[in-house]
Amino acid sequence: MTKPSPKNFEKKISKMSFESAMTRLEEIVEILSSQKINLDSMIELYEEGNFLREHCAKRLDEAKMKVEIVSKKEKLSDE
Repeated sequence: MTKPSPKNFEKKISKMSFESAMTRLEEIVEILSSQKINLDSMIELYEEGNFLREHCAKRLDEAKMKVEIVSKKEKLSDE
């Protein structure tokens, strides 16, 4: 079985919804917390978790920007 490369993680994760990414990130945290896996698997999961964290942060930033744009439009229309 071949190990997924970081590029494969990025491609797969970039298509995930925020909610799916958070769910997977929570699963990874739980697995890593259990300490019942070998070091190579821990590193791989940590790497995947890092991509998931970055993806979620990006999605949150995008949502924040959209909310700010809508708020500005509403404020302008109220004037």
